[in-house]
Order: sequence, then C-alpha cells, then structure tokens
Amino acid sequence: MSTKKEIRCYQCGETEESSIEDLFGYMVCRACKVKLGLYHDETIKKHAESFQRAKDLNPQKPSYKEEVDYRLIAMEKDYISKRIKLLHIQERLSQL
Repeated sequence: MSTKKEIRCYQCGETEESSIEDLFGYMVCRACKVKLGLYHDETIKKHAESFQRAKDLNPQKPSYKEEVDYRLIAMEKDYISKRIKLLHIQERLSQL
C-alpha cells in the first residue's frame, strides 16, 4: 500500500491541493504566490530594456539575464554557506 505524500505550501503549510501549484519545484498556494510579488511580463521587459540601454553605453555592464543569473548563483552560494553553518551548530549541540 503506497501512501500519497501530502502537498503543502512551502510558506504557510496550506494543504488544499486546488489552491497549490508547483513554481520551479516549490509548492506555493495562491495567497502566498500573490505575496511573492512576481513581476508581470511588461515589468520584466522594462527592466531588460533599461539594462540594455546601460550596456549600450558601457559594454562591461551585464545584461538583465546575466544579472539575474549572477544573483541566483550568489544567493545559492550564500544559502549553502548558511545551511552548512546551521547544520554544524545542530550537530555540535547534539554532541555537547
């Protein structure tokens, strides 16, 4: 007999499946999705155009895509460092 894993919002714990969707591997309910403040396509285009104008003036500057990619990598490295530190503390507490 297999047991179905309960789907719940990563933020608030909502379990009503009809209000939860998978966003890039994270389960998010409608209410929490609104709180994320996701950009509309027009806003993304506006930012990309702004970065492109800056890049046209100075080719050393990143494009919007390059900047987003850089930020994702930096954020992931920061997350991993903080997670390692907390896991270390957790391990040490269990041994003290």
